Amino acid sequence: MSEVADDNTSKKARAADATYVRSADTSTRPKSKKELRAEKKAAKKAAAAPTNEAKTPTKEEIKEEKYRLKKERRKQQLKEREKEMLREKKERQKKRKARELHAVGGGLDPVVAAKRLEERKNKKRRKKEQKDALEESKFFGSDMDVFEKVFNGTGEEDEDGVRTLEMGVKCKDVVIGKGPTVENNSLLTVMYKLKSGKGILIDSSKKFVFRVGKGNVIRGWDIGVIGMAVGGTRKLIVPPKAGYQGQDIGAGPGALLYFDITVISCT
Repeated sequence: MSEVADDNTSKKARAADATYVRSADTSTRPKSKKELRAEKKAAKKAAAAPTNEAKTPTKEEIKEEKYRLKKERRKQQLKEREKEMLREKKERQKKRKARELHAVGGGLDPVVAAKRLEERKNKKRRKKEQKDALEESKFFGSDMDVFEKVFNGTGEEDEDGVRTLEMGVKCKDVVIGKGPTVENNSLLTVMYKLKSGKGILIDSSKKFVFRVGKGNVIRGWDIGVIGMAVGGTRKLIVPPKAGYQGQDIGAGPGALLYFDITVISCT
């Protein structure tokens, strides 16, 4: 009986050892795919579970968020600017089309357009002539007699011996010359002085050569030296119309010019 009991005890011991070996093998063997999927699913659930603890952003996160917001604002501003530029471009195109449509010849037959252009040119020319005449009349007086005297000249001397010539040029002979008389197309050598209305010397020359009536000098000179003789001296008062227009040469823009001219030779 004792032998049978010992045999049963040894069987139990061997069975226990086999169970321990199997459990050890189970803990050290690699996990199956099914077990790995189950563990991953459990980890996702744990991560998705809400936490009551509030997360405090770090300085780096705050800095990144500010940069992101700034970048978004800049992007929005650029979009708005592009829209504004596009709107302005469309507006310019619209205005240009309107100008082309209402311009001379815009959308018209070439013959009609040419006729309209000629009419507009004539209208501008008449308007300019009227404006120039009005300015001259204001400068020298509104009386028509004075107006005629400005453009055509009377050649008559006033009480001071001053004559009004064409274009309002005024002259006075200081010394009557005894040599050849100056005519249109004459080649002159003169000595002159140019002064402002205040008597300030602007320009002068002791020997200046030019041909009368050829545009070598201002219109006031071509008009004012006609009739002078060699050796003679004449004072000229030249208005802007017969001088340098509105150009300032030292006497002020649109000022009267006072010349003292002496004829040295005439050929």
